[in-house]
Amino acid sequence: MRYFSVTRLFTLLICGVCFYGFAADNSSATQYDNLIQAYHDIHGFSGTVKVVDSNGAGFEKSYGLANRSFQIPNTVETRNSVNSISKTFTATVLLMLAEEGAIDLKATVGRYLPSLTASWKDEITVHHLLSHTSGLPRESGVQAHEALTFKQQITRYINSLPLLFSPGEKYEYSNAGITLLGAIIENVTQDTYANVITSRIIAPLGLRNTGVYQSRNIVMNQAEPYRFTRHGIESAQRSKHWGDNAGGGLYSTPSDLHRYVTALKTNKLLPEAFTALLFTPHVQSGNNDHEGYAWSIKQAGDDTLYFAAGSGYGTKSVMIQSADSARFIAITSNWGNTPVLKMLGDLYMLSLGQTVTPPDSKALARPQDYTNQTGDYDFDAEAVRVHLGMDDPVITLQAFEGKLFMNDELLAQKDSGILGLTYTEEIQITFTDNTMRIAINGNVLEGKKR
Repeated sequence: MRYFSVTRLFTLLICGVCFYGFAADNSSATQYDNLIQAYHDIHGFSGTVKVVDSNGAGFEKSYGLANRSFQIPNTVETRNSVNSISKTFTATVLLMLAEEGAIDLKATVGRYLPSLTASWKDEITVHHLLSHTSGLPRESGVQAHEALTFKQQITRYINSLPLLFSPGEKYEYSNAGITLLGAIIENVTQDTYANVITSRIIAPLGLRNTGVYQSRNIVMNQAEPYRFTRHGIESAQRSKHWGDNAGGGLYSTPSDLHRYVTALKTNKLLPEAFTALLFTPHVQSGNNDHEGYAWSIKQAGDDTLYFAAGSGYGTKSVMIQSADSARFIAITSNWGNTPVLKMLGDLYMLSLGQTVTPPDSKALARPQDYTNQTGDYDFDAEAVRVHLGMDDPVITLQAFEGKLFMNDELLAQKDSGILGLTYTEEIQITFTDNTMRIAINGNVLEGKKR
């Protein structure tokens, strides 16, 4: 259950809002640590955070466990899936090939993909794919258990996808489009996507904790992904599917991501004119948001931020880089329930010297107050799908590690007998006898306890 998009929530967190609590000062490392520790204690954050201030001063620390079964702690060299941050690596390689004259960004995809037979193959350009303006749907249809090559994904799924709108008409995020970019890279270079990313970015920059997943291969020092569900804590798949994945197939660490972004900003990977294409606002995606090539461009007051984020089944990752200073923040996590965008917003405000309020256990609901209400509730399937975005009409109220959850959502005590989510007032949850009532945006959903 998630009620805010990445773009909307992050924008809300950084648009000039001041919070009260503690602020960064001469002991900023302690302030960062205290804030992140609060997220660990309250929300279960598990992973690594790196913050670089505008003057280049840095903070880096790990929290939680890389492996819960064997009680192995995370370290700053623990590798995590970075999910859609992988798209920025794909875009960088595409521009390398464009700079060399091997790819024309204005050319249609049909020129580079002979296995593509879709009717739109001569309408969508490489630029459309890079800027998410192709009109292709968000997902191709590849299933999590499948280990397909790019060519197989095109043949089995992408060739039959319809366009949602005419290419170039507007912005619509598309993982299916990024799959085509991975296939283009392989066809143009006559090499595998993994080899190209490694030889052109990872090896030259010495990113020793970054790599490309290849099917189910074992990765040393890889954190086990976890998520909390209505069935309790579960191990999760490290990426959205096992096949070739240009949109989410890399692992890394915050330090490696910082080295990579620094190389981009200093034009060590691309000439200045091509680096600029990554961060050019090609299309508007929100009130104050624009999209570059695999990067979002956001305004935070006078600060222009380059933003990339990814989310998997049991992993979360996010990073921002200021356009005009050394300010950089990256978070990688192997706990799928981590509120990384709220964390990122708080860390950013703290790095500016603003005051922030850390998560407070006093605001959380106490499981012992709802012993009689815990259990499974059956709701109307259509109401749950429309108003909560859930496919499963069963909602579970459960306790875990001294906290109360509705499915995977941590619950706060809003008022006497009224529960809600920790990050929004949008939802109110109440109980009468064996009925759970969820009020959201003027609608009331009722579920009966099993």
